[in-house]
Amino acid sequence: MKYLYLIMLSVLGVIVFTQTGNAQPPPPPPPGDPPCWPPPCIPVDGGILAAVGAAAVFGGKKLYNKLKSGGDQQS
Repeated sequence: MKYLYLIMLSVLGVIVFTQTGNAQPPPPPPPGDPPCWPPPCIPVDGGILAAVGAAAVFGGKKLYNKLKSGGDQQS
């Protein structure tokens, strides 16, 4: 009985996700207007800045640990 529920749930999930994949795209923008402003449309937002900040913190921590342990010692 447990496997029957699992199979039914899997089939329902496949049906739902394939139906959302058939959605139509949004209409095109009106003629003469750029799709976004400013025209280069570079998506620099908080997510990208947070990722760069996290990478900088991670790199700083790795560098700090390397310098703390002795630096250029080879094994």
